[in-house]
Amino acid sequence: MSDRLREKVAIITGAASGQGRVGTEVFAAEGADLVLTDIDAAGLEAAADVARQAGAVVATYAGDLTQEAANERLVERALESFGRLDVLYHNAGRARMSPIHEATLNDWNFSVANELTLVFLTCKHALNAMLKQGSGSIINVASLSGLYGVRGHGVHAATKAGVIGLTRQMAVEYGPSGIRCNSIAPSGIYFEPSEPGFRLGRSRTSLEDFPLGRLARPRDPVNVAVFLASDESSFITGQTFIVDGGKSAH
Repeated sequence: MSDRLREKVAIITGAASGQGRVGTEVFAAEGADLVLTDIDAAGLEAAADVARQAGAVVATYAGDLTQEAANERLVERALESFGRLDVLYHNAGRARMSPIHEATLNDWNFSVANELTLVFLTCKHALNAMLKQGSGSIINVASLSGLYGVRGHGVHAATKAGVIGLTRQMAVEYGPSGIRCNSIAPSGIYFEPSEPGFRLGRSRTSLEDFPLGRLARPRDPVNVAVFLASDESSFITGQTFIVDGGKSAH
């Protein structure tokens, strides 16, 4: 690794598994100091151990980010531990997948709370810290289904479109204060059975849909996040980075 994030303090949400877990390893290897959070306390500590082995200084906070108090405490943890907050990499989220006509109001409320409300709340409190220091980079994980219709994604498509819209609004509103806000929209990600994430069944996705001939791997969107967290992207804000192997170009 090249220490692209040396002297950066980054919050990574959803750090116990999936893209968040991979992100902790890569951000640590790139030199960032980390504040890791997840609702899964045991998985969070396992991720923190891996990041520390990679040389990172790590603080953790286990909490439910759909609750405002948890987000306030998370940002306080970052400031207490490191005195600043340079990056928010927001991976956390849970959804219920179904066609719209099969979704219940409970499915809607659950998905909105766990994919959109928690992004709003974490960004709100991160922004308060970043405004005081006059700098920062917010990276929200959206989805290809937030940009294009995907059968069966129902409420998930709506919430991820909301994440993209919220991110663009923040870019416009807080750019003059030195804060950059971007989102990443990956296609479905394939995890190996041994990886601390989920496995997307190949039977549901044809590789012919991807010009590059494979599904996204966890490192693909994480590598984009490293770029957006680094000073290399200092003139980029308000953008949605599609990471889908060319699928949306069809």
